[in-house]
Amino acid sequence: MANFVAAADIGGSHITVRFIEIDRLTAEESVVRLKVNSKADKETILSTWIQAFEQLSQNTGIKIEKIAFAMPGPFDYSEGISLIQGVDKYESLYGENIRKTFSDHFDIEPNKVVFRNDAEAFLQGEVLLGGYNLEDCVLGFTLGTGFGSAYSRNGCTCDLVAGLSPFKDSIADDYLSTRWFRKKSLELLGEDMEVKELAVRAEEGNKLVLGIFDEFAQNFCDVVAPKVEDHEAAYIIIGGNIAKAHTYFLPKIYQLFNASGLAVNIKLAQASEYAAMVGSAYFFQTKVINKSDV
Repeated sequence: MANFVAAADIGGSHITVRFIEIDRLTAEESVVRLKVNSKADKETILSTWIQAFEQLSQNTGIKIEKIAFAMPGPFDYSEGISLIQGVDKYESLYGENIRKTFSDHFDIEPNKVVFRNDAEAFLQGEVLLGGYNLEDCVLGFTLGTGFGSAYSRNGCTCDLVAGLSPFKDSIADDYLSTRWFRKKSLELLGEDMEVKELAVRAEEGNKLVLGIFDEFAQNFCDVVAPKVEDHEAAYIIIGGNIAKAHTYFLPKIYQLFNASGLAVNIKLAQASEYAAMVGSAYFFQTKVINKSDV
């Protein structure tokens, strides 16, 4: 009998849900992706999330019996309670018991609704699906509305919490997310621009924009290089929407790492959103461990 988990990837502006068969790490073909206004009231956000799961069940004819979320933080993952504040998204959910909401709505036991840090889930999925040597240390970073980080060794994956690391006059998350690009483009170009718009300007050879991407690469290396050294990482996997513009910053990252004498293999995510759903569903196959256990 198939062992299906309804897995969700919660992004800054969307929810994507899919059934994952966790015994074989395969997925049903049907995928539901809905836009979410992350600045809306909690009722609106939660009803959209519930709608996505209900639509998935209707599309596949599979009853929802287990739910797994790849969820951005801050979040109490063990209790299923949102602690999100100060990150410009989902703040209306602060203090909300998401586990209870979903266990009540779908009439399933609370322990059948689980949560995993989104960067941690992403890296777990990439390692499982990518055929990595489990003895190697792999670092994963998601670059998007926030800066997610995780590391994996011996088949165990956990949150690295690098986004909260002190950096310059603030924290790393403020320098390695879309917020930084928008702030920098406004400062240098007089326009509030998204990364995909900046990528177009970079393709046209705009020197100011190319300089923005170079500065981003420097920020990334300044934050990540100590993590590579501390964990003796063999690989770095980069995902998230900012990674779509990798052409304009990844060569600089390689250059900076090589200049520092760091021999690490950098790879772009192969499964990304799907990996996050696999990684969250994998919770039902293993326990999420403390960093001290890795």
